[in-house]
Amino acid sequence: MFINPLRRFNRYFEVTRTFLKYGFGEYVKTIHPAYLLARIGIRKSAVSIRPIPERIKLVCEELGPTFIKLGQIVSTRTDIFSEELTDALSFLQDQVRPEPFSLMKGVIESEIGPINKVFTDFNYKPIGSASIAQVYFAKYRDTPVIVKVRRPNIERIVELDIDMLKRIALIAEINIPGVKERNPKELIDTFARMIYKEIDFLNEVTNAEKFRENFLKDPRIKIPRIFKEISTSKVLIQEYIDGIKITDINKIKENGINPKIIAENGADIFLKQILIDGFFHADPHPGNIFVLKDNIIVPIDFGMVGRITPQMKEQLVNLVLGVINRDPRRIARMILKMGIVNKNIDINMLQEDILYILDKFEGRSIKHISVKEFIADINRVIRRYQIVLPQDLLYLGNALSQLEAIGRELDEDFNIIDFAKGFVRKHNLGRLTIEIVLNKSKRWFEDMMTTIYELPENINSLFETIKNIDREEENKKPDRHLYWYLSGFGIMLLSMFIIVVINHPLARIFGITGIIFAFLIFLLQFIYSLFSY
Repeated sequence: MFINPLRRFNRYFEVTRTFLKYGFGEYVKTIHPAYLLARIGIRKSAVSIRPIPERIKLVCEELGPTFIKLGQIVSTRTDIFSEELTDALSFLQDQVRPEPFSLMKGVIESEIGPINKVFTDFNYKPIGSASIAQVYFAKYRDTPVIVKVRRPNIERIVELDIDMLKRIALIAEINIPGVKERNPKELIDTFARMIYKEIDFLNEVTNAEKFRENFLKDPRIKIPRIFKEISTSKVLIQEYIDGIKITDINKIKENGINPKIIAENGADIFLKQILIDGFFHADPHPGNIFVLKDNIIVPIDFGMVGRITPQMKEQLVNLVLGVINRDPRRIARMILKMGIVNKNIDINMLQEDILYILDKFEGRSIKHISVKEFIADINRVIRRYQIVLPQDLLYLGNALSQLEAIGRELDEDFNIIDFAKGFVRKHNLGRLTIEIVLNKSKRWFEDMMTTIYELPENINSLFETIKNIDREEENKKPDRHLYWYLSGFGIMLLSMFIIVVINHPLARIFGITGIIFAFLIFLLQFIYSLFSY
């Protein structure tokens, strides 16, 4: 990726001045020579004495789309960063001054053609303006739609900022104590993958279609139609639905919609996304969820999604069952399986810390148990033991917290933990672990049969190799017993491989049989050698 050196220098200069302005001079002075020029004439602003998390939030807002998105990602990394920082960044507002329509018009018409030929009506005033895109109301074939248009040159800005962030991460690892352990390079790489997906609207098209497919027969939810035939990576055309914002309780009641049913349906729909579909909306804040009459829920904006693999699904179900049954050992095992462990961990201490959290909530009524508080407590333990979780699980924790807040606005007695218990029982998800064990056993058996099937061929191959060695050594003093000793050794190695790698009770039977067979070869060859001299 080629980046114009002048553009790079100008951006470094701008970023450095912003960091200096908010009192971060000590951290940026080694980033780039631009620091020497940037400090000329710059004065710390009055906010430079405010707490560091608040200043970092202001820096992100001032530096634009890439830094806003990075701040939003950091706000979900409660497994790595302090609560003060993640809380501050969770209030980042992705609302910026709109670009003139003359610029946005150029993007639209270069992608899909003249506006007056494509649309029967188009309102040039944006109804929304965020860091990556602006949104307009229009009519496509007389159907009300929203038109999401990517800001000009956003890809070049993101490329430049990612390049700079990687350099900052590298230098921070070297110069700032404690940063290396947080693996900033991996964080930036994860962020880069995320933002490149988000600025390509075709990813959102694919996500929306996947949601439509998953809820095709569910009358409780409506996924707006995306007009794929005309949408591109820079312009997205989506059906406009005139719904009520999910937290506008008065308007919901005025339209005869039952808030309690909306809360229950919303929880059920979201838990299905996680525990059954393994594909969930990762940003279900109130601005992204609307409701219609007949208690229908309408989610929008599918740019940010999370994925739960079958293995993660099994672990999550086990985690929920661990919470339900107050089983700290089970919870600890699942946390260690889900995360990356960077140091030796005292399992007993981890279980004690988890038991302390369970005890903290034990005496409370369901109404007073907060999933946000529970996740925050678990995250404190995770940070203490330096366990790093996959980004999708952090999206999940953030989404559950948002869902709980919305649910309690709709129904003060709503509790997502209690609802999750009912969901697991309703869908008999306890069987999921049994099914996964059976599937693992099936895959193990298939691997075992393949290994056994290929064993004679592998042994023959080993014998041929030994014969070739023997032929090459014919002119040297031969050891006629080498063939059989190496054969026995080969069989023993394969048997030990089966026992250790496949790690299954049946594997031990096959492996031990092989070891006994190898031992017999050694014994018979030894006896033969005694009588052959």
